[in-house]
Amino acid sequence: MPAGPTSHATRKDTVQLPSAAGVLTRLAAERIIQAGRNDVVSLFRKAGIPEGLLNEPETRVTVRSQIEFLQLAAEALGDGLLGFHLARDSDLREAGPIFHVMASSETLGDAFERAFRYGPIVNEGIQLHRRPNSFSIEFEHVGIRRLLDRHQIEFWVTASLRLSRLFTGRELIPLYVGFLHQHEGDVSEMERYFGCALDFGAQKDSISFDIQDSRLPLLSADPYLNKFLVEYFEDAISGRQATRHSLRTRVENAITPRLPQGTMSINNVANDLGMSVRTLSRRLADEGLTFSTILEELRSSLATRYLQNSKLSISQIAWLLGYSEVSSFAHAFQRWTGNSPTSVRKQIVEGAPSQRSLPSKLDANH
Repeated sequence: MPAGPTSHATRKDTVQLPSAAGVLTRLAAERIIQAGRNDVVSLFRKAGIPEGLLNEPETRVTVRSQIEFLQLAAEALGDGLLGFHLARDSDLREAGPIFHVMASSETLGDAFERAFRYGPIVNEGIQLHRRPNSFSIEFEHVGIRRLLDRHQIEFWVTASLRLSRLFTGRELIPLYVGFLHQHEGDVSEMERYFGCALDFGAQKDSISFDIQDSRLPLLSADPYLNKFLVEYFEDAISGRQATRHSLRTRVENAITPRLPQGTMSINNVANDLGMSVRTLSRRLADEGLTFSTILEELRSSLATRYLQNSKLSISQIAWLLGYSEVSSFAHAFQRWTGNSPTSVRKQIVEGAPSQRSLPSKLDANH
């Protein structure tokens, strides 16, 4: 995967958005071509992807565009598990230097330490963390709204497991796998691959292994190659500028996992972001925002997506959005869209345009 700082923005407002090397976009595009479809370029245009991406390996894409393209590709292929399938079936050496710096490490724990440090060079929108005193890998969305993502994060988590098995030569089984999003379809194929139940609607995107697994030696360990690649990535990091990420996005990503837990409040969110309520309110005001506006618009966006999932009842959606009463959710939804949740669900079932294309009264605030 090209790891240089070259960036390609197709819109004036995407220059500061987090970017990715585009390997996942290329893998999905190649799968579309292999399926005999000839609409890759039109899908690129819809997602804001540079049309010459397949022939320009140094071109980067915005993470937002990559997420949008993966969703379009999944719909075109009729594959609700596209991210999982790409991670399971693709040659992960396509990832380039990041694959090799991990593979040449001494232990599995060392390999992921490399991923924690150098991952943002590959994808600035995903930051990996290791939970203290455990071998648990957590995925944090940075500068991109978490609610937009599904196939990309399923790719990352699945790839983490596949790489662990590939590097160690062992059929490792995670202790826990969690995804923040809800899943619309059958996930039994994923569960068979992971060897454990998958927790959708979790508080964090994460995968956990036995802490002893972090000490497993890698079959491909090569200290000389690893030293060379570490120097390569350190040079790449020193030459990159830190991206300034929107406070709004950070607030949204802090709110999202707290909604179904019933712990959403400005006090808790401010604490999660390491600031006081007063500081958070002031900084939001500097950007022309309020906490309540962000919460309202986030709930509207999430409701739009949840209503497309036929497995979720209206009462479950109300709970996922942090409402204790279905009636409160129904009143709020009517205020946002001018429609009731039940009527919108009926339109979706009958094949009307999906709710994400229906106008919202909140759109003018974006």
